Amino acid sequence: MPRDITTAVLRNSDLGHGNHLLEFRAPKMAAEMQPAQFFMIGIPGSATLLRRPYSVCGLPGTFDDRPDDAVQVLYKVVGRGTSLLAALKAGAEITVLGPLGRGFSRPASPGVRPIFVAGGIGAAPYPALAASLADHRCRPRMFYGARTAADLPLLDWFREHCDEVVVTTEDGSLGHAGLVTVPLEDLLDRGPADALQVYACGPEPMLKAVARLARERSVACELSLEAHMACGFGVCLGCVVPTRRQGTASAGYDRVCVEGPVMSAEKLAW
Repeated sequence: MPRDITTAVLRNSDLGHGNHLLEFRAPKMAAEMQPAQFFMIGIPGSATLLRRPYSVCGLPGTFDDRPDDAVQVLYKVVGRGTSLLAALKAGAEITVLGPLGRGFSRPASPGVRPIFVAGGIGAAPYPALAASLADHRCRPRMFYGARTAADLPLLDWFREHCDEVVVTTEDGSLGHAGLVTVPLEDLLDRGPADALQVYACGPEPMLKAVARLARERSVACELSLEAHMACGFGVCLGCVVPTRRQGTASAGYDRVCVEGPVMSAEKLAW
């Protein structure tokens, strides 16, 4: 059940290249939260009228060096709202509404290998997901793409907590030069389809490409969508995406903030 609280910033770590990890206490929210669910975060007294949505990155226990009652949010400075957030110091107050939306599900069985696909800051929900799958027989394999090496936050953490991290950069500054979907397609072609569960989060063109690859090969795939939101709980209808109605040929629209942000590749009418 969503809660609305005012809490204090514990840490607002600068990870470099505009990437930050914000930490605060929200124990009751954390107890109910699933990976890829999100918060609406506001700054009291700031010039920004609306709160902004941020995926949960870490839940209690995700990061060994963090307090066991804290949660973390990974974000990148891209505009006025995130610039104001990045300026906050420890002790500053923020308002937090959450948990919101639908999160990632677990693989269908212990023998199914989880495959993480991230585009830049789309890596945000994966630390919490990796921690939640710690009792899974197969550790995740990650495909991590970005424009440049500077856009790969928490890369060292992922290398420690995943079986393998395949890095791609569009400018060739780290890993393979090109798009993250290229090595992913190679993996999916080798299958078998029922032994893989794909999770994807990142820019929409990447998500559309991942969804297409998964559908063509009948691989289970969940996408964590990004959208501009005014409310975060389904009232404003500003974050709808086209979807297929199960069992029919008709299409409709679903709200990213309520029916998502996680939706199956089969459901999306892309």
